[in-house]
Amino acid sequence: MENTKRNILPKEKYIRSSDIHNISEYLGRVAVYIKERRQAERIVVYRGEPAVYDRPCCPNLFRKQVLTGNVFFEKNLFDTMRQNKLTGEKRYLENAIDAQHGEFPSRLLDVSYNCLTALYFAVTPYYHKAEDFMDQEDGMVYLLFVDEIYSPSAQNTNDAYEALIRRDQEWYRDNSIFWNSHKFIDHTKQNDRIIAQQGAFILFAGEQAEELPEYMYCGIRIPKDAKPLIREELKLLFGIHTGSVYPEIINLVRELSQKSQKLNTEEFNCRNELGHVLEQMKRELQYYLDYALEQKERENMDQILLRVEHRICHYRSGLVELIEHLRKMETPALDKESRRQAIERYNRALREFSAAVGEYGLGRFSCEALQIIE
Repeated sequence: MENTKRNILPKEKYIRSSDIHNISEYLGRVAVYIKERRQAERIVVYRGEPAVYDRPCCPNLFRKQVLTGNVFFEKNLFDTMRQNKLTGEKRYLENAIDAQHGEFPSRLLDVSYNCLTALYFAVTPYYHKAEDFMDQEDGMVYLLFVDEIYSPSAQNTNDAYEALIRRDQEWYRDNSIFWNSHKFIDHTKQNDRIIAQQGAFILFAGEQAEELPEYMYCGIRIPKDAKPLIREELKLLFGIHTGSVYPEIINLVRELSQKSQKLNTEEFNCRNELGHVLEQMKRELQYYLDYALEQKERENMDQILLRVEHRICHYRSGLVELIEHLRKMETPALDKESRRQAIERYNRALREFSAAVGEYGLGRFSCEALQIIE
């Protein structure tokens, strides 16, 4: 079993095992985290895992490393599934959802709108195993804070997924900065399992799984000794063991209306995808600033700022790589002015973060060294 990965950031990622003994205490912890971390416009979804993994919230496609031998593995898999009538002749994203719940490798990460459904997965292994098979391991529930929604039926969502599978968009295929893109894909009533779990997905781009940004999630450790009682409470109090939730259409009107206001329907192209990543970087910087300001003791401030610089180096190298690639393209996917604007947007986010660090006396941030000079 993989060991716990210790990291000072974020502070909520791990808690003492003795904190949670039953569902009541768990719900209290969820409520506290939502109050502390959620902004009004954010959506909260959940993921449960039956053990504390080195790489939490990682799609099984990357855990199994099947892309190492063949970058067209997914396309070949979906074409084979179609041939064998395991899925329909439809978009690859729909094939991927069928594959995901047919136990095939997928770059989609399952999440749920229901924190109790996530808790069930934290205390119960996959149904091929006995319920108590993982009772010697602590479980985890992750809260994921989402800013944008992508519809599984929208053109931009499917264009992005098709580009990943077909590898036919050079600017998207050959530049690692887009590996930082994590898209929240809203739930679909494509099959009964998704309905039962109130499920949705996080789409991971790229040939390797970049971890979710730390501003996006926090975790609740579920002690191994509490698992049997929590399973019993879930079954007796909430009827959750295999979970069956079939909401009526009339009850979805308000929910769907609210989601429609935040739905991302931008065209899939290099400009919009790059804008998505740079906005994520800005949110990540804000997260680290808020985290630093919460620290009453400043001994770890240098370590926090080094962590930020390491993350920004990751974005910087990817953006530089993309700009150089675009310059060499006969027909660039992004014109010169748009490239200049992207660099300025990146630099401006760094300057604003650096100014805030200085204003609050948090230390020294290597802003100039990390900026990109066009």
